[in-house]
This record gives sequence, C-alpha cells and structure tokens, in this order.
Amino acid sequence: MIVVKSPYNRIAYNLALENYVFNNYSDDIFMVWRNNPCVVIGRNQNIYKEVNIKYCDDNNIDIVRRLSGGGAVFQDMEVIQYSFITKEREGNSFEYFTKPVLIALEKLGLKGEFTGRNDLVIDGKKFSGNAQYHRNGKVLHHGTILFGGNLEMLKNALKPNPLKFVGKNVKSVVSRVGRLKDEIELTAPEFMDHLNDTVMEVFDIDHITEINDIEREKVENIVAERFGNESWNYGMTPKFEINVEEKHDFGIVEYGISLDKGKVAKFLINGDFFGNDEVDKLTDKFIGLNFKEQEFSKVLETVDIDFYINGMTNKMFINDLFKER
Repeated sequence: MIVVKSPYNRIAYNLALENYVFNNYSDDIFMVWRNNPCVVIGRNQNIYKEVNIKYCDDNNIDIVRRLSGGGAVFQDMEVIQYSFITKEREGNSFEYFTKPVLIALEKLGLKGEFTGRNDLVIDGKKFSGNAQYHRNGKVLHHGTILFGGNLEMLKNALKPNPLKFVGKNVKSVVSRVGRLKDEIELTAPEFMDHLNDTVMEVFDIDHITEINDIEREKVENIVAERFGNESWNYGMTPKFEINVEEKHDFGIVEYGISLDKGKVAKFLINGDFFGNDEVDKLTDKFIGLNFKEQEFSKVLETVDIDFYINGMTNKMFINDLFKER
C-alpha cells in the first residue's frame, strides 16, 4: 500500500483523483484530504430532495455527486476525508477499513465504535460516515470524519429525509453528530497527520507520492467530464405516476415509475443504499413490462437484486412496489 497526497481542497478534483487512481494504479492506496465547503451526495440520491440548493448557491457551497452510494454529507476544511482503494475483501470490509480510524482515536484516549451499516460513533454521537464503490474486483472505501465543521452550514445545506429518523430518538441531523475537536486538543491538520501516521503504521507503508503533471491533467479531464459537470451532479429527475418510498435496515429506497398503456416506460430508483453496480442496470430489466407483480417476479428470478441494492431481497422489492397502501 502507498499514500497518495492531494495538493488541492476542491471536492470535484479530489473525487476525480480517487477515480483516476482507482482505474490506473495497481498498488493499494490510502489518501487523506480536506475540501472547501461542499455537499457530497450519494450516487443514487435525488439532489432536489436531499440538498438545499439555494442555500448552497448563496453560500458558495459546491454540490458534487460521488461514485459510491450512501447518504449526503457536508464537508468543510474541518471535516476530514479518507480513502482506501484496494482489491475486494471478504467479510465486513466497512469494519476492516474503519479500524485504523478507531486505532488512531485510541492513541488519543478516545473510544470509538463501529455501528449500524457504516457509521463510527463516540458515546452514541456519530462522527464518521462511510461509503464504498465496487468495480472490476476492486473497492473504493471512503469515509468522512467530522473533526470540526460548521454545524450551522451543515444543518442548512442538507435536507435529510424524515424517514431517516423513524424509530430514533432524535429530531435532526445535527443532534445525531459529534465533533472530535470537542474531545481532543488538536487542529484538523494535526489530526490528519495523526491519522495518516497511524494508517502507515498499521499497514506498514513506507512510500508517499503525488501524481505528476501529466496525470494531473488527466484528473482535470475527469473533473470536466464528470464531477464538475452539472448533468452528472444534478441528473434528471422526471415526474412519475407511481412514487413509492420505503425505509429498510440497509437504507431508504425511492421508486419512480412512469407507464405507457400499462407498460413500464421509465423506472428510476433513488436512495441512500449501497450497491455493487449502477442501479440503472437493474431498472432497465423492467422497461416494457406490464406493471404487474407476476411479470416483475419473473424477472427477479434471473437477477441477484442484492448485487444492485445491498440487503434487498426479491420479496422486499415486490412488497415495496405492490403492497396495498
């Protein structure tokens, strides 16, 4: 494993750098970086539901869609992002990749825990969320660490789905989170260095590098083509005749379906779930079918739905769409 450093605090650039390294480096990679104020949304999320776009525009907060699933997060220069890029792992890779963060905290006298599907908490307060992108036998794991951060901006920039709080004794995203700087006497750059040193120790890393000028130009091309491109970040959100929203243990799933003479003409799935491939490849399998449980069930016999929506089963999927309401 090697450490790749980023010289910039631009979210679109840093996501493009992840993407470039993922596709072009054979070494396992660790990165730690920060961004100017921004909101990063999960690949499958509806930006208009999750983000206060006007507030972000008025306050120069960039909005960028990442490759991985999961929920929306606010970042600024006191919020630390870390990334692992490795070959696929068996077992719970979320716990594997977050363990060095917990070790770094232990060295500072703090006891953190991995909880739920992708969170790190201290005394029940969430300080880190994590997400993953899988492709061609590799995994990109990235996590956001709320070292400090402007909680007022966080509260105003995000519009979390009310379903997130169903069954929880909390009323807002701010009430669920905790900041590391309230627990330790370090600055954000000092904690970044501490985390980097801990990861290098845990994985016995002795090589740190930056990409060269030729590679940097290629990264900027990825910015232009994807992460700095409004069509990628905002996407298309058409109106649908059928709108269904369900909360599961693995996340929220939103279904939008348009029909033409009873047949599926458009099918969009949004949410903060994780998956191993583009969910469009799943929904495409239902285009042209009659919107009937029997026809959908027949398609599912040939599909590993958990591959596209981790945790989903055929029974859940059918129940979400066809149960009486």
